[in-house]
Amino acid sequence: MFCKSCGRQIDNDSTFCSFCGTKQSTNLKPQGQADANQSLNTTQKVYSNETNFNNTPNIVRQPKYDPTYKKEDDALTSGVILLVIALIFAIVGPIKFEDRESYGQFRAVTAIVSLILRICVTIWVVNIAKRQNRETFGWGLFAFLLPSIALIVVATRKKLFANIQIVEGLDKEQNSKILSDKAQEFYNENKYSESIRFSEKAIELNSNNEAANEILKKSKIAIADINNVGSSIQTVFRKTTDDKLLKIVSKLYQTIGAEVFIDDLPIQDGAYTYTHLDTTYKIQTQAGKIISRVWIVKYKSFYVEQQKDNAASVGDKVFTIDGQVLPTGKYNMGFMSSKMLVENGLIIKFV
Repeated sequence: MFCKSCGRQIDNDSTFCSFCGTKQSTNLKPQGQADANQSLNTTQKVYSNETNFNNTPNIVRQPKYDPTYKKEDDALTSGVILLVIALIFAIVGPIKFEDRESYGQFRAVTAIVSLILRICVTIWVVNIAKRQNRETFGWGLFAFLLPSIALIVVATRKKLFANIQIVEGLDKEQNSKILSDKAQEFYNENKYSESIRFSEKAIELNSNNEAANEILKKSKIAIADINNVGSSIQTVFRKTTDDKLLKIVSKLYQTIGAEVFIDDLPIQDGAYTYTHLDTTYKIQTQAGKIISRVWIVKYKSFYVEQQKDNAASVGDKVFTIDGQVLPTGKYNMGFMSSKMLVENGLIIKFV
């Protein structure tokens, strides 16, 4: 027979579906009739999905938790400290005062401090709940009533994946646009793993969705920058001038010898140019690794492929604006700058 929920074939005597876990009906019909009806229901469901008769969301199957989420260690530590302080006050007992006025002042100060602390912890817990894609009102109330406990509990929670919903009744391009817009929202909220998932699904529906492709590239770069902190292995993404996304994996920020990939495949031998932070670089690759890198700097009417980032030097290659080898001669490098002698497209001397 077939599962009444997901439509996949299961054993005839199954009480629960082995694929989706849905409990099956105990009122069994004759096998032939049940299979025929279930097959018809499954066909209708598939047909409905393909022809988009309904406008209800169809949730895409996906993992429940985000494995890239880093636990809120600061919140956990702060919660433990607050809990320990509260226990110490509870064990020591109330502080004795010489007169009622001193006691009243102490109560007023502690009430104000307690209120400020509860508000700060509430805001903190709500922000963590947002990052974990959890309901915020209940967590906020919990934090206001029991600040230390709420910090400890929320810090140990895993981040839930946001559901990717495909709206039936809309075509693939429209759904792709909705998902890319959502991916942009996640990117703006620094939820990069979510923006990657939504933009990848948007691209799956419409490979020509330029916004989704751009968000995916930016999110991967952001994730790589986060993962590089404190690590001996760094991964960065760079977009070439011909719109290829390079994945560069280096050790201790050493560019020469770094591995380079395009679509997770080793890069082909050749030269690749990209711009990062208003600086243009040109790398030469061989056997999937960088064997050289130069800085491309513009001086008046020509370009110099500099071996050093801060100045041109003897031996650097020189090209015209349109990419041709600069003819032999003497050239001014700019106002109040030295002149250079060029021969066979190389700088041979500064005068």
